[in-house]
Amino acid sequence: MRRSAFLLAPIAALTAATLVSAAIRHDPDSAPPLVAPGAAATAGLAEPGHRDLDQLLRSHGIDPASNKARIILAWVEKIQHDPVIASDARGGARHVGQIFLDSRTREEFMSNGLAHLTPSDRLQYVKLLTKFLDELVPVNCFGLDDMRAVMNRVSLRDMPDTDVDQYFSLLFKVLINDASNAPLPAPTPQQYAAAERQLTRTLIAELHGDQVNIERFAFYASNPTLATPSDVCWTTRVTLHAIIAMPEPERDVVLLRTMAPRKRQDASPPGRLGTPATAFPPPASSAPGGVPAP
Repeated sequence: MRRSAFLLAPIAALTAATLVSAAIRHDPDSAPPLVAPGAAATAGLAEPGHRDLDQLLRSHGIDPASNKARIILAWVEKIQHDPVIASDARGGARHVGQIFLDSRTREEFMSNGLAHLTPSDRLQYVKLLTKFLDELVPVNCFGLDDMRAVMNRVSLRDMPDTDVDQYFSLLFKVLINDASNAPLPAPTPQQYAAAERQLTRTLIAELHGDQVNIERFAFYASNPTLATPSDVCWTTRVTLHAIIAMPEPERDVVLLRTMAPRKRQDASPPGRLGTPATAFPPPASSAPGGVPAP
């Protein structure tokens, strides 16, 4: 894996797709299965006139009297009434609804908010989404080769209550930070190069130095169009686990590159195999019952 810089581009695109858009997707035409944590529920409550949260929860298989429903409602109310979110120049609480319903708005919002999180919160976000991928997504990624679509199949209904609470806690921080005009961290070219070298070493360690798996990873990272859904799923999991295992500050440099708003990223193919710079989308159903999460 000597061509680490070359391989990083496709890997980052894959990771970014997994970390930035899955968590809050809402597709009214999709099947009921819940997708990612909290988006739909929050979207509905963010729009004036929609008060029937119980019905929304039931439609996604969540008992309105359950602890999970109480957790979701508490976070939705906190997001709705937070003064920083409410004063957001782009529309406050109403903007939240647009984030959950419009994929482009969501991606821009997630990238900006994630890039403004602290390194510790960024890491927690990646760990949580990796857990969803490991525990709630089959090895063939539902037969899908688009990681955004895969994460959109992750459901709040299927998540442990503690994970739902953590997801909304991080989502809240992303919403707060989305309103920030603070400059984003800007790693130097030397820091990017060092981070790429470290990622390559960590990937090899994650693959236990097995030459067959190393060649498999390198092949599909270099030839994303030839990857099957199982290949995409495996490559994404390996990459995420390798990034989590990296030391600081190199790990956060990789995450920043992956999560940075599009205008700061090099153009990369949407959804399939990606590089650490763009390969991290959030779960798709952050809203109850098939509700995507950011």
